[in-house]
Parts: sequence; C-alpha cells; structure tokens
Amino acid sequence: MALIKAACVLLTIVVQVSFALGQDPDPALKQSCTQLKRDIFEERVPFSFLFANAPVQWETIDSCHGSRPLIVGGTPAEPKEFPHMARLGNRDNSNKTKWLCGGTLISKRLVLTAAHCLYSPNGAVNVVRLGELDFASDKDDAQPEDFGVQKIIEHPDYNYTILYNDIALLQLDRAVSFNVYKHPACLPFHDGQGSENFIAIGWGQQRFAASKESTKLLKVQLKNFGNECLTTTNLMELPNGYNVSTMLCIGSPENRDTCNGDSGGPVLNYHDEYPCMYHVMGVTSVGIGCDTGNVPSIYTRVHSYLDWIKQEIANSN
Repeated sequence: MALIKAACVLLTIVVQVSFALGQDPDPALKQSCTQLKRDIFEERVPFSFLFANAPVQWETIDSCHGSRPLIVGGTPAEPKEFPHMARLGNRDNSNKTKWLCGGTLISKRLVLTAAHCLYSPNGAVNVVRLGELDFASDKDDAQPEDFGVQKIIEHPDYNYTILYNDIALLQLDRAVSFNVYKHPACLPFHDGQGSENFIAIGWGQQRFAASKESTKLLKVQLKNFGNECLTTTNLMELPNGYNVSTMLCIGSPENRDTCNGDSGGPVLNYHDEYPCMYHVMGVTSVGIGCDTGNVPSIYTRVHSYLDWIKQEIANSN
C-alpha cells in the first residue's frame, strides 16, 4: 500500500535550475514572472544633487535576495523565503481547523494542489493559509492570512483513487494582496527532467510514523531520480505504472523525503536570474515511505498541464 501524502501538512521542493535541451520558455510566462519580481522587489526612489535647481533623478532599489546554498538537514526556512507556500485545511462551525494538505499560490486567486487532497476523510478543503512560518508562534517574522475556498477545480482527467493527473486548483474567495510574505511561484519554463538537486520544505512529519508534525517550516535537500520509478514503482494507485511524461521521480540516498500531510505541496526550481523567485515544477502526489534511503516518491509534473492551468488562470481573472 502506498503512502498517500495527504494528512495535515505541506511539503515543498525547490529545484536548482537546469534547462533541458530544446525547451525554450514561453515568452508570456517569462514576462509574467519578470513583472511579478519587479512589482514585489523593485522600488523606484528619487534623489537629487545638493545644489540649487538640480533635477530630481530616479534609481531602482532591488531587494531580490534569496538563500541559494543547498541545505542538507531539516533546518528551519528563513522568513519570507517561500512566500508561495500554502496550507490547506477544513474548518468546522466551531472554528477548529484540521490541516489536510499543502499547495502553491500561482496567481491572485488560484492555489495549485493535488487532486487527491480533495477527498480527505477529515472533510472538504475550505480554508487556505498563506504567509505562515511557525504555527506555534505569533512572534515570528511572518504575516499569516486565511482565505476561504470559493471554487474547487479538479483536473478533468483525474479519477479518484487512481493517481494519474493528480492535480487540482483552488479558487480563493478574494484576491491576494502580494507582498514579500505572500506572492506566487512562477509557472515552469521547462519540464524539470534535467534538474538535479531539489530542496524540500514543509511542516510535515520528519520521519515515518511520527506522532507530530513540525510547527516550523523546514527545508531539506533531495535529488532527481530520473526514470528510476519506472522499475521501482508497484503501487495499486498506479495500475499502469509510472508515467514519464506526467510525473517526476524524486528522493534521497539518505533518510530524507516528503512525508505524511505533504500532499499537494510544490516541487520548485530556483529562477535562473532572480534568487528571490521560484518555479513550481511538480505537485507532491504519492510515495512508498517517508524516511527510507533510495526510495523515491512521485510528483505530478506541472509542465505537462500548463495549457489547462493557464486557461483556469484566465477564467479566474
């Protein structure tokens, strides 16, 4: 039986960019990502020379900085390091929340997640938290904000409980005001097949069968296992085996992995030019275990669904 990663937490993976041969980025996607970076991280400020009638000059202050070195342990994420991170939950009439899955903000109104997260026994996804860092503290450098879910958009080719096309979108009940704590990840410029190093982040369990999740957002290094899942994957949720074109195979030679509650969280690339920006490359879908070396997990490949995603973004505006 596979471990469906959909309990109460989120896990994101960040990938070091390595463009595959022959894959030119969509100019519209590239421009959208660049404009987002300018809107969030660049500020034009006036200055003038210290003499009479000197004309006012303008300069651009760029605050786009990132944490580029790969982290190899479960160390806490930095404030504002992953502003696209979302946590999905079910909130009852008494205002108690069960956190179910992870997600990625990709526009003012849409959060990307796994389709199987929509079928949690703990209830429907009806709340999304953005801008969080440590769930146990209100003194951390974060700006958590909760949003309602106005519309659930499951991929039309997803068929629960089979995990092909395991991808979905949540339309929020209002637009997100972008800032350094909350703004989207860019959509992918390439399919991620040539990427080598990954960083996973999330509030998930740090080992299999752990009793508690981390209250702090953590990050850890993972690797691209290429097509190894073709021969190692034998899951009842994937009766036709691993699909190379729509899935990514990611893991670690050591005891590092996504774990319970991390479904729906993103797989990301660093942006090639902007250290403060990331591309969402995949969605956490299914695995065999949490903490076993050389046993990779499977992630939905976002690049394969770009046409559908872009159409839904257009419909949500």
